[in-house]
Amino acid sequence: MALTLISFLFFLLLFTIVGTYAATQKQDSTSDYLLAGRNVNPWAIALSALSTGQSGFLFTGQVGYAYTQGLSAIWLAIGWAIGDYLAWTFVFKQLRQVSEASDSETVPAFLAQKQPGYRWISVISALITIFFLGAYAAAQLLAGSKALNSLFGWDYAWGIIIGAIIVVVYCFSGGIRASIWTDSVQTIVMIGALLLLFTVTIFAGDGVGNIFTNLRQIDANLVALFPSDLAWGFLPFFIGWLVAGFGAVGQPHILVRAMALDSADNMNKARNIRTICGFITAFTAIFIGFAARTILPNLSDPELALLDLSQELLPGILVGVMLAGLFAAVLFLLPILKYCLVLLL
Repeated sequence: MALTLISFLFFLLLFTIVGTYAATQKQDSTSDYLLAGRNVNPWAIALSALSTGQSGFLFTGQVGYAYTQGLSAIWLAIGWAIGDYLAWTFVFKQLRQVSEASDSETVPAFLAQKQPGYRWISVISALITIFFLGAYAAAQLLAGSKALNSLFGWDYAWGIIIGAIIVVVYCFSGGIRASIWTDSVQTIVMIGALLLLFTVTIFAGDGVGNIFTNLRQIDANLVALFPSDLAWGFLPFFIGWLVAGFGAVGQPHILVRAMALDSADNMNKARNIRTICGFITAFTAIFIGFAARTILPNLSDPELALLDLSQELLPGILVGVMLAGLFAAVLFLLPILKYCLVLLL
């Protein structure tokens, strides 16, 4: 357990160092603070958007969904990816172009566009953002706190405290650049952690074929490609996940990253990087859910399947890596709340 804690704290320190260094690169301008001078490369934008889009749901909800639903959970990843791809293709490039042409540095400012009553449009947009992202942030902190409670028995408040300290250290001074740079490193840790556990579970389950054979023995519905209990049929079910992915156009923490891209001409490149990395993280998380159902079939809380499986299969130091990966998915939203407060100024 000590090695798990040391490994976890090492990665939290790494995130903090990256964010703090990014803060030293800031320029004394509002544009730099809010949009990093619209000069962020597509790799950083893509990795940051992936982290902000998948969040703690990837390590808890998506794994838990696959644990309970089986193979049909893949439609979540497929529908979401298509919707997200459409958003980046048809909305984000124009957003980048128009926001620069209109000199809009925030999403509410972009919506207002100096129309009559634009100040009220900006204020109301910011308040709506704070309200809904505040609830979303609470869910992310709960995911992190639940993980700490499961591994170390810590009170849930510690997850909130740790996340707040890290963000205060780097983000209040570094603006969006610190958030994007840290998100990028966090995404790399997320991908590495998932691929690590994905590989280990294949060996532990004696191969992919054997894992699916065991799933079928537990419940034949777990290897069914389509859910069997859909009241309205498959199409509305799939459209629901597609629309969830397209919902990126209503998420200011993702929109602002598109606005910070160095050129609208690089939007398709950023989209493709984000899509490929998103498929990697989503499908590895889903497969980990499958494997957990066969190796640990009687979990009381499927949302903790990834961490429980990590403790079952990995040495302590690598369990710390998995916990860091989960926290990497959780921490991104706290800077966004700070950003929303700036919108009211």
